[in-house]
Amino acid sequence: MKKTGLFLCLLVSALIASSCGSETDQSPASGEGSSSVPASEPESGETSSDLRYSIPEPELPELDFGGEPFTVYLGSLSTSSDNYYTESTLFPAVSFVWTENLNGEIVNDAVFNRNLAAEQRFNVKITPLVTERYPNELVMAGETSMDLVMANGWAMSKVVAEGPWMNLIGFPYLNLEAEYWSPRCLEGTVVDGIVFMMPSDFCLDPLANTGVLFFNKRILEENDLQNPYDLVHSDTWTLENFLRLVASVGRDLNGDGVMDVSDLYGGIFRTQWRLGAFMQFYFGCGEVFTKTDSEKGRVISFNPDRSQRVIEMLREVLEDRHLCLDINDIERMESNSYYETVFLDGHALFCQDFVSSLDVFREMEDDFGIVPNPKYDETQDRYYQRVVPTSTMFAIPVTVQNEEKTGAITEYLSWLSHSTVLPAFYEVTVQTKRTRDEDTIEMLDIIRASRIFEFGEIYYSWIGHYIWDSYEEGTFSKASSSEKILTKRLNKLLNQVTSAGS
Repeated sequence: MKKTGLFLCLLVSALIASSCGSETDQSPASGEGSSSVPASEPESGETSSDLRYSIPEPELPELDFGGEPFTVYLGSLSTSSDNYYTESTLFPAVSFVWTENLNGEIVNDAVFNRNLAAEQRFNVKITPLVTERYPNELVMAGETSMDLVMANGWAMSKVVAEGPWMNLIGFPYLNLEAEYWSPRCLEGTVVDGIVFMMPSDFCLDPLANTGVLFFNKRILEENDLQNPYDLVHSDTWTLENFLRLVASVGRDLNGDGVMDVSDLYGGIFRTQWRLGAFMQFYFGCGEVFTKTDSEKGRVISFNPDRSQRVIEMLREVLEDRHLCLDINDIERMESNSYYETVFLDGHALFCQDFVSSLDVFREMEDDFGIVPNPKYDETQDRYYQRVVPTSTMFAIPVTVQNEEKTGAITEYLSWLSHSTVLPAFYEVTVQTKRTRDEDTIEMLDIIRASRIFEFGEIYYSWIGHYIWDSYEEGTFSKASSSEKILTKRLNKLLNQVTSAGS
């Protein structure tokens, strides 16, 4: 039965109401005779952004599973989220999927209410499976209790050859092209109609793992530099203009003749190959590792001339230690400091990091802004934001006992999360609490809509190593001359996927 719009005003009413109450009072969501959602849609003219998330409820039958558990593998609650990107992460991956109680925090309460709504809709009990054992080990041992697996996408790809996961394409009720899944992940990882892992709004960890650029507004104004927001609005936020801004700042503030963490820089950037700045800018410039192929499934797709130009432009500025620092420089200079501190303390115009770093910068004294990765040039049609391949994804074990139950409930939870948990995190928690202007809200919208996923990253193709080494050596020939080796490795992975999916 269609309930379009039934939950779309949860954010501004039930969620906020429950979050403003006491930590022990759970009546808004679970009291007898009460409802966790409004009975009607918002009236026209209400000051709410609900319509942004207004996606019709998926066509699901009226199903009653008699109080059965819907078991979601979460691994160990202390280690199930690979938050490599910051020292402080407010929302680990598991917090988006399950919580035991209401506690007054808006995202927590949105998760609780969403799960309660799904439980009532299908007469199930959402149950976390907390264990130190890996999910593929449980599957191969014949464990049948798991309905859904949430884990590191890269780690799940490494065991595909064992055959533990079901093909999500064509699975009952799943609409992987819906916005609350990730259509660009489908596009970037599909092989001959097979996809084993997908992110969805049921867990917002991939959003937290999305690469962005932060900038310091005070430094921008003091140096009379063009505002990156204006460049985005005029469609001129390009690599050249970004690097021009970075190169405009860099001073020995204390006059001791030594550039260290107490001086001023155009930017600080990560260097680790998987998290490094070059990988973000490479994808931001529209480059990829692979593309779909009707005969081979996927093939390597390099643009050597353009990639070489990107390397040269970046190295000229990012490797100038009077203009920029990388994470290794910071650790050598200040053993008690961590990467984000240099930006937090107002010593860098730009900081390359992830959406999750908003949690670190929310107490920053200077005002800051957020922008997407710059385009290669003005002819590039859109922005591209790389998502760290170790982000959380979902898979369905081949031992699942009731495909109808798993498909219907997973689809419903993903859809409902888009209109409840996502607004709570994105609109209320990220935008209202931690950002300082309306332009940043617009940028976050652009960033979320621009996320991409790459088969050659999620599956361990070695391509990323060769791309990173090309940057380190200053020539893309390191990658392009190794295409034959990389193709052999890619084909091995493709064969694993097609064999497991057959």
